[in-house]
Amino acid sequence: MRLWPILTYVLMTASAQAQEPVRLGVFGMVSSIVPLVVAGRQIEEADRIPVISILGAKEAIAVGDTLAVVVKQGDEGLVAERIFEIYPVVGPVREVSGDTATIMGSFVHIPPDAEIRVGQWLAVSGFWSGTKAITSNFRSFGGGIAQLVGAVDQEGITVGGSLISNTKAPLDRYSDDVWVFSGSPLGDGLQVRLMSKGVFGRQVDIAVWEGYASEPIASQTYMIHGSSVIGTARDPQMPAAGTLIARCVRQGRVVDVAPEGMEAAFEALACARHTPAD
Repeated sequence: MRLWPILTYVLMTASAQAQEPVRLGVFGMVSSIVPLVVAGRQIEEADRIPVISILGAKEAIAVGDTLAVVVKQGDEGLVAERIFEIYPVVGPVREVSGDTATIMGSFVHIPPDAEIRVGQWLAVSGFWSGTKAITSNFRSFGGGIAQLVGAVDQEGITVGGSLISNTKAPLDRYSDDVWVFSGSPLGDGLQVRLMSKGVFGRQVDIAVWEGYASEPIASQTYMIHGSSVIGTARDPQMPAAGTLIARCVRQGRVVDVAPEGMEAAFEALACARHTPAD
């Protein structure tokens, strides 16, 4: 007789899990504020959601910012649930040379006509391209906490060109994911006080991810810099190295066919827009 309650609980749990909505995310650059467009995807009701930023809640979204937005499927498109302001590099400028600044050991591209000086604290929006951050927007502020966001180079324990120090690596040695490190600048790196995995605040099932394509890392295989996202493409559909691309990603892999049970999500994120590759 005791078997029936157990079976009922298992069936109810399985049913609840099966009905759980697919979790969606969009990571990329802002090209429009009203309506909000990130990585080419229009997102509704964003004005009702406070922005989570290392610089504080009063920071307003601007064109060129890089955002990680948790979204859901609405009746007329994607609807914002949480918005995170993502800065690959936040810290003091140590050196300026031509169109490049050095922050905590990482090279940062300086936009034309920008006036940057040594000692100035910058929060840099944009994407990694190798070990250099290509700036799409930046904010100057009074200083305080520094930050690095990106995939960790397992050999040197670096993000971009910056050394990560004063932290004990997780058991999985900084798995192939994006990490957020916060702390204090220390020479050519960051002395870490806090760290977390992922940019969406929680795991998402499928996401649009924007960034620069790498050189081929194997036959017809490439990565999106700063993310550990792996993509494959058939010749001649391989994206050129250095191209800014947007791809739908599931579990660290570019997907060009809707995963089973995620057909509606695949369509809502307009994943077929980039199939075949750019």
